[in-house]
Amino acid sequence: MNGPVHLNALRAFEASARHKSFSAAASELNVTPAAVGQLVRTLEDWLGTPLFHRNASGRLRLVPTEAAERALPEIRAGFD
Repeated sequence: MNGPVHLNALRAFEASARHKSFSAAASELNVTPAAVGQLVRTLEDWLGTPLFHRNASGRLRLVPTEAAERALPEIRAGFD
């Protein structure tokens, strides 16, 4: 590992994946949607891979990638 993974970024990612929305994740985490988006982008940059497919409109605007889906069970277990 080249650097630390910030717990807040992992929390933002997990909540965003669960809600499929930065806004809903932000509400849960008591931060702004922009803050959640920035935390997720920081994590994506650190990992070197996208974690979400971002859609401009529609019911599912935020869809986890295959890599994200594989990582989520372990991340959720860590938070439990």
